[in-house]
Amino acid sequence: MKPGRGRRLALAGLAALAVIAAAVAVARLGSPGSPGPDAFDELPLAGGLPADLVVVEGNPGWESLPEEEKERARTPLSDTAREWLTRHRAEVLSVAGAFDVSPVALGGIVAAEKTLLVSRADELGESLLLSVFGTLREGDLEGWVADREREYRSKARAGEAPERERFRTPYLWTLGPAQVSFRLAVRIEPQVATALGRPRRTAREVLTALTTVSGSLEYAAALLAQSRGAYARIAGLDIGGNPGVLATVYHLGAPTVRARRLAGGTPGEELPHVNYYGAWVNLHAEEVAGLLGVPPAASR
Repeated sequence: MKPGRGRRLALAGLAALAVIAAAVAVARLGSPGSPGPDAFDELPLAGGLPADLVVVEGNPGWESLPEEEKERARTPLSDTAREWLTRHRAEVLSVAGAFDVSPVALGGIVAAEKTLLVSRADELGESLLLSVFGTLREGDLEGWVADREREYRSKARAGEAPERERFRTPYLWTLGPAQVSFRLAVRIEPQVATALGRPRRTAREVLTALTTVSGSLEYAAALLAQSRGAYARIAGLDIGGNPGVLATVYHLGAPTVRARRLAGGTPGEELPHVNYYGAWVNLHAEEVAGLLGVPPAASR
């Protein structure tokens, strides 16, 4: 078989599998699409934050949540989440320390995924990504990633919402315990590599790392740290000690865009509001902290 034809068949297979996964992945639909691309290069992960920041406390926006979302936020921690936190306590604490983020937020987002967003689509999507990308040469995969990123940015600049097409675009699929998207992991990999003092991973290595506990936690922690830095520098807010607000920004995405909107003075939004996902993390912070063996408000 000619190399060009092999590549076309592999990419065609990827598109076909994406359509199949989309049909079963609808169960994960529920969070708004990201409002646009973030500037990963303009903010350090953490450290050196401005002085005199306004500390965000409590569950801001709780009262404005629809009653069904409040009820969802009260869902008890699943047995699967409890078992996972207990088994991986050391990894959560180690990675949270490496990125200077709240271990309760880091453990909380995994617990939220395993309690609120459980779906066989996760396993299917993960399996499809690994099996299909495993047929591509490294150069082909890197080229495919570059093409998808250009397409993503083009749509974002045109005012479209590229995240809304995530079920048809494997580049945007989420993997691993913390359900980090392939795109975000690829985008933030340079900062993660610098923070951990290791060589940068290739796209294939990022994909593989996302399916591991340590890799998933590292990328999730980096995204939490980026969110903390964005809100500190742009909006003058310290969300680092509020696991639920951090989790909300993590769940919704685009922290620099959201922080700029907040800094723009939108009436009634002086503080970032939690969604059901972040409210769940705050309501269960004490239990998550207990399973991790840290104080509920631990942020560093």
